[in-house]
Amino acid sequence: MWLSLHPLPRHLHALAAFATLVTVASCGARTGLDLDGVSGSGLDGSVGDAARDASVDASDAAVACVPGTFPLTQAFPAVMFVIDRSQSMNQRFAGGTSRWNVLKQALAATLPPADKTLALGALIFPSVGGSACAVPGAPNLLPARNNVSPLLDALGAQGPSGSTPTAAALDAAASALSALRTATAGRALVLATDGAPDCNAALNPATCRCVAGTRCNIAERCLDDKRTVDTIARYAAQSIPTYVVGIQDSASTSFSDVLDAMAVAGGRPRTGARKYYAATSSAELDAAFVAIRAQVGACTFLSSSVPSATGAITITLDGAVVPEDPSGRSGWRWVDKANGEIALSADFCGAATTSTGFTATVSCEPPDASTGEAGTDASDDADATP
Repeated sequence: MWLSLHPLPRHLHALAAFATLVTVASCGARTGLDLDGVSGSGLDGSVGDAARDASVDASDAAVACVPGTFPLTQAFPAVMFVIDRSQSMNQRFAGGTSRWNVLKQALAATLPPADKTLALGALIFPSVGGSACAVPGAPNLLPARNNVSPLLDALGAQGPSGSTPTAAALDAAASALSALRTATAGRALVLATDGAPDCNAALNPATCRCVAGTRCNIAERCLDDKRTVDTIARYAAQSIPTYVVGIQDSASTSFSDVLDAMAVAGGRPRTGARKYYAATSSAELDAAFVAIRAQVGACTFLSSSVPSATGAITITLDGAVVPEDPSGRSGWRWVDKANGEIALSADFCGAATTSTGFTATVSCEPPDASTGEAGTDASDDADATP
């Protein structure tokens, strides 16, 4: 709920709609992060409670087979905001509010209701202090629930300054997501930026396109569009798409071509002539987060153990066996067995998300030495003879 008694300006409605949609968690989601009570990375860079969360593992590592009965962990939407706080975020919209304050107010108004259902992470760039092109070595916040207050504190603790090292910021944010155990299609970056990427010392200031609109005197002021687009495309190929949001007045279109190129490279462009999502259009931002919700909206759970090739798994909900149904119509199915990732059909989803008795019982039978299959040994055969 917006606390001010005054109506929201049009540009605040747009950002509020954008942030609102990211908070809407459907019945589970494809992130695989068990983030109850996990604070993520502290503002001082410490990992905090996340370090002891058993479900936060190295990505792409196959889940081992451990015999026993284990609770199944519901996945939650995980989105990493990559937030531009460069000097140009001090520029004001027509109503007099700075772009930076518009962003802070919109998040403060819309994120709190989703504090328990959204795994939220954020990397704010450039870094505070040091070089104008410096980027934090790790996100300000790792994805976790209960992260709204820490995020708002992080935004309130700093203001616009420095340049726009977008490629390096995306590297840091995507690397953090890749280092966490997630489901197969549950990760997304949201790049919120109002300006052109720069900070590439390898460019030639005598020939480059300058972000200041005039001839550059140093390479770091050259437009770093190719490297940034290539970075976004590389992570999209690794199943980490990027949604690009341009925070600018409709008249500020100097680098719309770059924003379009980044949006296309991210694999989640909007339809229409312009491919990035404009922060001044609530309809476009609604569409962006409808797409994100669809991406992470399955009723998905993770198991901390998966059966061996000759073992078995039984899924139980409040004492009743849930049938395996590879079609997904009624029961459970593997989404990614190596990752311990299963999806539930709609008829079981609601009960599973509120139950404290949703479990997997896993067996890890060794193969028979002579047949290569699970079976009984000679003593078992003898015991079975009448």
